Parts: sequence; C-alpha cells; structure tokens
Amino acid sequence: MNKNPNDKSVIFLYGTKPGRVLLELILALKVPALLGLFLRSPLSIPVIRPFVKRNGINLSEWAGKKFHSFNDFFTRKKAIVIFDSEPDHFISPCDSLLTSYDIKNDSTFSIKGADYSLNDFFQNEETGKKFIGGKCLVFRLCATDYHRYIYCDNATVEENHFIKGKLYCVQPLALEKYKVFTLNRRNWNILHTENFGDVASVEIGAFSVGGIINHHENCAVKKGEEKGYFDLHGSTIALLFEKGKIKLLPELEQNLRKGEVRVKIGQWIANKA
Repeated sequence: MNKNPNDKSVIFLYGTKPGRVLLELILALKVPALLGLFLRSPLSIPVIRPFVKRNGINLSEWAGKKFHSFNDFFTRKKAIVIFDSEPDHFISPCDSLLTSYDIKNDSTFSIKGADYSLNDFFQNEETGKKFIGGKCLVFRLCATDYHRYIYCDNATVEENHFIKGKLYCVQPLALEKYKVFTLNRRNWNILHTENFGDVASVEIGAFSVGGIINHHENCAVKKGEEKGYFDLHGSTIALLFEKGKIKLLPELEQNLRKGEVRVKIGQWIANKA
C-alpha cells in the first residue's frame, strides 16, 4: 500500500490556490516541453545518480551501461521480462500502483471521488458502450517505476488513436482537483485477446512531457511482448474489460478495497472468468 502517495510539489500545485495558478502558468509557458528538452540532452546526465540514490532504484541489471541522458536512463529496457505464461492468467502490464473499478450501467465510473464517462477515454460513445458492466483496472506508474509495458495476452491489436490533451500530474491529489483522464494526452486501442475478450488499452501521459510510444497497430502480438513505453515522469494505463471476462485474485481484490496495491510487470493478478 502507498501510504504517502503525494509529493510535496503536488500538494502545493494541486492542493493550494497559488499552486494551481502557478501550474496553469507553467503549462501556458510550455515549461514541461523545455524541461523535456533538458532531460533528453547529455546535460541531464548529472541528474541520474542523485535520482537513483534518493529513490533506492536497483540498477544491477544495467550494471556497466552508460546512459546518455536522464531520459535514456528513464526509458531503460530490461533484457528479459519475466511473466506468468499460463493462458488463463491475466498479468499486470507494468510496475505500478493498481486500483480497480466497476464500469456502471450508466456508462460512468468513479475515480478518486469523481465520475468519468467512457466517452472521456475515447471521445467516441460507441466504443465505450461494449464495456458497460465490465471492469476498469487503473495502473498508476510512479516516476521511479520501470516505464515500459507489455501485452497481457495473445491478441490482435487495432489501430492507435492519439488524443492530444493538457498535461497534468497523475498523483492522487491531482485526481481530486482535475479530470485528469480527460485532460491528459492519451492513446487508446482495442486488443482482441485470446482469453479475455476485447480489452481497451488506454495509455495516459502525465506532467512533464507525457510521451507515449506504442510499437504496434493492426497486427498480431504475443503475451509478454513489449507494447510500448512512456517518455519521462509518472504515467497511467487504464484497461477496460467487457462484462464477465476477468476475475481478480481474491487476496488482491480484498486488498484493493483498502486502496492502491503495488503490482509488478508480468505478475498474475486475475483469472479468465
């Protein structure tokens, strides 16, 4: 469980009136874009070591590798991703904090005390209708997490739909103040999976730059194969399921009633219903 989910900067920017004014000014002046240019340049290399030390990140898998920028470090790729390969086992697409929500019959569901319509995800009412009565799993990546994500089942992938949005942070306090899933840039596509029906995968960018890089569209993919990665800062993945297609593991479902639960990429989290 994440007992201290909000950074101090987030508490100021989203929890105070002066902070929210400053946030809008930061976005208007395109400070995130300028920050992104810096973090993608060799000038940002000195930022890496303090970040690793402060956050206790284990880089043993990348021992000896020279990173050419902070973003090169941030988007680092594992040589091998271990995942549960049982066909009936649904796995986590990423390292993250997980929450679970039922998609209501009126096509809305609650996230952090606010109601979100399916249309907020897709800007397409017809696409959302098929998920009414199903389940929505939200995977919130922290800045310290591995920022690549994988496919959770063998599937045929439809085309990517990129929606340009306004970049806000995805930490809990920000979710209380803004309709983050509506305002942030995002990419969505439909996965026709072998074992879990049609799944909508929505990748959501966050404050800083919020880049979303997906590798595939209109093709067949394998479980455990890398779907894509986020460029810079914490981000979110939402997976929407049709009614009666998955059943969360009982212990995980019980823990989710208390709040966010830490999950790892490739971890078994649900069964085929």
